[in-house]
Amino acid sequence: MLQIPTCCMSIRRNQARWTRLPLLLGTLGLAATGCGETAARGDVRLTLSGGDGTQRGYADHLFQDNWSVQFSKYLVSVGDFTLTSAAGDVHASPEHVLVDVQKGDVPLSGLTGLEAGRYGVGFRVSPPEARTVAGDSVSPDDLAMMRERGFSYFVEGRAQHRDPARGLYTFHMGFPVNARMVDCINGVDGTQGLVVPEGSVAEAELTIHAEHMFYDRLGTHRGVQLRFEAIAATADANHVITPEGLASQDLLDLHGLDGGELRDAQGQPVVYQPGAYDLRTLQAFVTQSIVDQAHLNGGGVCTAAAP
Repeated sequence: MLQIPTCCMSIRRNQARWTRLPLLLGTLGLAATGCGETAARGDVRLTLSGGDGTQRGYADHLFQDNWSVQFSKYLVSVGDFTLTSAAGDVHASPEHVLVDVQKGDVPLSGLTGLEAGRYGVGFRVSPPEARTVAGDSVSPDDLAMMRERGFSYFVEGRAQHRDPARGLYTFHMGFPVNARMVDCINGVDGTQGLVVPEGSVAEAELTIHAEHMFYDRLGTHRGVQLRFEAIAATADANHVITPEGLASQDLLDLHGLDGGELRDAQGQPVVYQPGAYDLRTLQAFVTQSIVDQAHLNGGGVCTAAAP
């Protein structure tokens, strides 16, 4: 049975880079102090990334039901990045953007001239506002649509089963997430927040784990399986999957592509486990599963709070 590693499936490409980061920052710090001057301040460089998951998709061996998924668009509406010092001083970036992380990593506005030391990290995932700036790969129509429908995530792409006889499916799905991500753990070393080095630059990557939308349980990463069959079964006659279709799938009465009870390869009923959440439809389940998919520096988990 496939076991999903804790929040790290979509960032394998970045692991080597994050492993080298502490050594690199240490070297830069030594270089700064070796000149006989001690700098008291540093900067934070901020990036938004979807990693391999949004850019290359997920192969069928990763799914318990043998589907594969590729994205052609992955829009994220995010901003209000903050750093909070141990003394409670808050440094904030007013930037709020709508970007397409399927097209690659996106540099965001960082913070400069910060007093060196450790900071707590927070940011907000929320629908576009009047102040939201669209990235280069985002159309005015997409920006207007997400504002109107209250989506903070919108994805397009295609899915196909290992058995080609099942056909090709496309999806156009938006999710109305509005959450403040706080108390972020740093995926580099597992510590709280990040350290701004003297006279150097700290890297802060907001990493989107797109696999969350395919989870079959909530409240834990242990024993999670990726599944797509229940999502595919909501498609219309043209094999198009939409949020309205997801809302038609009852969590207590899941059906498969044939219209019958959804079962796994061993013939057992497939059960989606909502944990402590009171959810009735597959749309509500998937929306809740992606609330906390934005992490810090790869696999660093953040806590989702009220906006």
